[in-house]
Amino acid sequence: MNTFLWCSAHTPTSEQHECLNNQHPLLLLKDVNPELAIKLLNTPSDRRECQQLADEISATAEQLDAMIVQLGGSPLFLVMAAGIIGTGRMLFADSERVSEDIPQPDGSIKKISIFKHKGWI
Repeated sequence: MNTFLWCSAHTPTSEQHECLNNQHPLLLLKDVNPELAIKLLNTPSDRRECQQLADEISATAEQLDAMIVQLGGSPLFLVMAAGIIGTGRMLFADSERVSEDIPQPDGSIKKISIFKHKGWI
């Protein structure tokens, strides 16, 4: 596979993008096939429709000779897509949640969490 096909509603972070781009070009599904990206944003709850959506994404990736990256969608869709696409044709982000306590002027503490990209699995 000579290309990566980003299939998430979220844009890749700079860390994620750099980690991928050093290997192969990165295409965004929303740019390559906007209609399919919209379908993925609104994954169906019907099993047959999930299967059809997974088939469409798989066919698009095959046409582009692409590895699917960060496939989004409902848990039902992702389980069905894994069976159709095959886990060897998909990459998912591995992140670490880092929490930070920020003291506020009134003495309270504001807690924030940041996801640090660790790599691809």
